[in-house]
Formats: sequence, structure tokens, C-alpha cells
Amino acid sequence: MTVMEDTALLALMRERPEKGCEQLLQQYTGLVLAIVRRRLGGCTFCTAEDMEELASDILFAFWQQRERVTPDRGTVRALLATMTGRRCIDWYRAHAARAVMQSPEELSETVQDPTAAPDEQAVTNDRKRELLAAIRALGEPDCEILLRKYYNGETAASIAERLSMRTGTVEMRISRAMKKLRTMLGGDEDAS
Repeated sequence: MTVMEDTALLALMRERPEKGCEQLLQQYTGLVLAIVRRRLGGCTFCTAEDMEELASDILFAFWQQRERVTPDRGTVRALLATMTGRRCIDWYRAHAARAVMQSPEELSETVQDPTAAPDEQAVTNDRKRELLAAIRALGEPDCEILLRKYYNGETAASIAERLSMRTGTVEMRISRAMKKLRTMLGGDEDAS
């Protein structure tokens, strides 16, 4: 692979769009995909295919803007890195809202015990609905933190990063929210 200077690459993208697109892909797919994987790799709802598709979308969007990109705005590498970071945030926000904010009915029906009797499943589903209603009653950000932690399986560190909080703050909120839930659901507040 031949690496082109920014001015030559931008000129090629304008003068010979197909060749310019090919060169852009050869030169920067690795960078964009690495940033996408670093930003979204910890998401339980982001697949490898989602990451590859997002990287392709970002490169295509950059190529579409080739007429407006000039070297005085920054290097191609820096512009792509910035664009990728922003698009990852947008993607995450759009998809996390759907993944976390499902209805209690959808969440309660996600894991069923096939060996349980129908009446046991009904009781279990009722308990799940009650728990999810109590979690939602906690309000934000506690509701989102608990759903991410216990439903999506995210770590406190990844939740902190996603919500722009410190890890210690997230852990403290989890602890306090769990105590509130115990009280709300009639359990022992001091239980561990």
C-alpha cells in the first residue's frame, strides 16, 4: 500500500473520486476501525458487524465531503479521528437508548427458564416487572446505571465512561440505589 500525503490524497479524491475513495479506504480503514472498536468494543449491544458498518459509513461520509476538506482544517488523520469519535458517540446514544430503555415487558421476557412450570414463570415474570418498575422509579441516572450494570452486564468503569462520570461515583450510585431498591421492595435495607 502506498501512503499518500494529505494534499495528494485530497486532490485525488476530487479529481478521480473512485481512485481517491479506494486510496482513502486503503490508507485509513485501519485507523477508523481501531477508534470505533476502542470506543464501542465494550458495548454488549454493538456487534463486530455494527462496528465495521459504522467505520464504512464514516469513511463514506468523509469521502462525500471531499470538496469541503482542505489541509488548513487539519490533517486527514486528525479530521477522520475527530469525525469517528463524534459518530461513535452518536451511534452509542441512538442504540443505547433503545437497548436500555426497553419496556419492562420486553426486559422481563428476555430470559425464561424453560424447565419452570407455567405458574412459576408467571410469578417470576411478575417479580421481574415489579423489580423493573422499582428501578425506573429511582429516576435518572440511577435507573440507567442499574440497567447497564445488571441487565447489559457493563462494568462500572465502562458505565462511568459512557455517562461522563468517575468510576467511584458510579459504584457509589449503584450501592445507594441497591439500598433504595431493597427498601422499596420490602427487603432488609442493611442486607448485603
